[in-house]
Order: sequence, then structure tokens, then C-alpha cells
Amino acid sequence: MKVSQFPTETPSLDEGTIVRDLDRRSFLRKIIDSSQVIQRATRPHGTKWTRLHVRVWSLLPIQRPIFILGCPRSGTTFLGELIESLPRISYYYEPPALKYYARLIYQNKVTYWQARLAYELNFRLLLLRCPGNGARIAEKNPAHTWIAETLYGMFPDAKFLVINRDGRDTALSLMRKPWHLASSSALGKRDPGEYLYGPYPHFYIEPTREREYMSTSDFHRCIWIWRRFADKVQQLKRSIPARAQHHLRYEDLVLSPETTIPPLLDFLGENDSASSHSVMQAAAQGFKSSIGRWKTELTEEQKEVAESEAGEALRDAGYSLS
Repeated sequence: MKVSQFPTETPSLDEGTIVRDLDRRSFLRKIIDSSQVIQRATRPHGTKWTRLHVRVWSLLPIQRPIFILGCPRSGTTFLGELIESLPRISYYYEPPALKYYARLIYQNKVTYWQARLAYELNFRLLLLRCPGNGARIAEKNPAHTWIAETLYGMFPDAKFLVINRDGRDTALSLMRKPWHLASSSALGKRDPGEYLYGPYPHFYIEPTREREYMSTSDFHRCIWIWRRFADKVQQLKRSIPARAQHHLRYEDLVLSPETTIPPLLDFLGENDSASSHSVMQAAAQGFKSSIGRWKTELTEEQKEVAESEAGEALRDAGYSLS
């Protein structure tokens, strides 16, 4: 795959244009739209009695939610699909309203109680309108990596599954999506978090390097994103109790599911034989060819860029340099 390493001229936009804040009515509309999007995308689960049971549970306190964290394109979707196969879980893929609200929490634009109300409302509406296999919620959302401490405060019995992947493979995968590419600035599209597609810095990019981020190559921008998430993942190991988090690597999940999955299920407390069997079956769908692609697809210049921007983070995550 040919990837340009040359900086690209990008439009000069202020923050209010790059990312959009919604008024209260628009946000409530986004919550309702989120459940409609999930409803269309969710695969059918259980019997009608199972779905009725889950809907009844939507009226009760949210207990032991599971949050799947990690950089986009690092295996969070694959891990989410494994969790979705568990017989007592209702799994939700990136509810748009929560992708948006994570930024507001990170930037201290809402109070703790506003955030708590928004999440309770979202989760209850999802269980009511899109019931899965069971009453326990599992939600996959990379943006939640940045507010995991707040989520732990809201839900002290929550479990956090944190997945990592070689940043060079992650960057290659990110480049296959339009979200952060310089050429996407002409599309005028926004992601669910209300950011414009294009080379624009999201809330987690260092403010002192925003101009550099906008003008650099697509590959540099994507490995930069991975490095920021990888640094946050290391921070989470210190900021959330160990009993609440479980870390794993995408490569181990795909190549060695027989040794990677049992500790994961033990951590979640979903380790009965039916759960183990269903997750192991789902794990067989992993793509081994997605591992180590960077070794043949990156140019020597791109490898140097990766090590310059993210070499320390790669080593800290257990990945060797070229």
C-alpha cells in the first residue's frame, strides 16, 4: 500500500468548526437516535421471553457493566464480538450518544451528575429497545479509554477490558478508514462524536502539537493516535484498581485463544462451560493475516516515523522495534 509521507495543506479551522457541541434538545435526540442505530445493527438475540426479561431489568440499577477499551482499530471490535456471544450479556457497539458525551466529560463541560444521568438514561434505553442475551451490559467504545476513571466512579462494580495491538498494524488499519486522513477534509462529514472527518486534532491530542498534527502525513497522524491511547492505557494501570481491569493483546487473542480467553472469562465471572464454548467458537473467526502486516507494508521511512513518535510506547506495550 502506497502511503504519502509528505505534509498536506489543510484548511485552517477553529475548534468550534472542527468539533460541534450540541444543545440539550439535540443531545436528547442523539440518545434516541443511538438506540435506533443500535437496534438496526444488532443481531437478533434470545427468545421473546429473554428479551422481555432484559426489558424488565432495564428498570433496575445497572449492575457490573463491562467496558471494552483501547485504541480504534486495535481489536476492540473483535473483542466485543466475543463478549457478545456470552449467554448473559447485552452487547452494544459504540452508542453514538456516548461517543459524543465522553469528550464532554473529558473536557469538564458537564458535571458528574449530568454525566451519571446521561449514562443511566442511555443504558436503560438500550436495554429497553435493543435487548440482548441478558441483563448485564457490555459496551465497546474507544473514547471511554479517556474517561475510565469517571466511569469507575459511576459504576464501582464495573469491569474494564483493555486491549492493545501493535501500533504499526493499528496505524495501517486506521489509514484504511476516512476518519483522520487529510483527503477526508473535503467530505464535510462528521463522526458520532461530532468531529469533522479529516486531519483535525481530537480532544486527546496534545494542544501544543496541534498544528504539527494537522500538517503531518496520514501515517504519522495514525501512529500518533495509537501512541496517545497506549500512554493512557499505561496510566489506567495506576489510576483504577487492579481488580477492575484486565489487559490483553490482540495478537494473543487471535493466535492463542486457548490460553488468553480463560483468564478473561474468569475476570468477568462468566466462566461456565456454555460461556467458554461460545467464546472459543467466536474466537476461531480471528484473522491471523492481520498480524504483523507492518513488516512488509510499511516503507523504511514509515518505520522510522513510527519509532520516532511511538518507540517507547511500543516497547512498554511489549512490541519489538524494527
